[in-house]
Amino acid sequence: MKTTGSLGSVMKESMHIAYTFAKSYLHEKLNNDFLETHEVHVHAPEGATPKDGPSAGITITSGLISLALQKPVKQNIGMTGEISLRGKVLKIGGVKEKILAAKREGITELIFPKSNKEDIEELPKY
Repeated sequence: MKTTGSLGSVMKESMHIAYTFAKSYLHEKLNNDFLETHEVHVHAPEGATPKDGPSAGITITSGLISLALQKPVKQNIGMTGEISLRGKVLKIGGVKEKILAAKREGITELIFPKSNKEDIEELPKY
């Protein structure tokens, strides 16, 4: 996998972890060797949002698996969370802020780590 753009070292590491897990998952669980037989280039342009945190791990993993399976990810969905080498999505911070930002952008469905269930349950229903 090649990466380009203005990426910090943490983001590069997140991309490599996502790629490693996706490749392993596809091979072991789905008998799909796409990521072993194709070169993937991920470009993350600088834009207005710094890309130095690990929370894009699950999103990158989903994108890679989507590419390999030739099955698009559902539109208007948002997700966040760092992924471990074993595929566990780690707890995130700022749940309320992320929900408000997603609503502002028209995102209608959100995926959060299971370990954030209590944070979500504590939010007002509105």
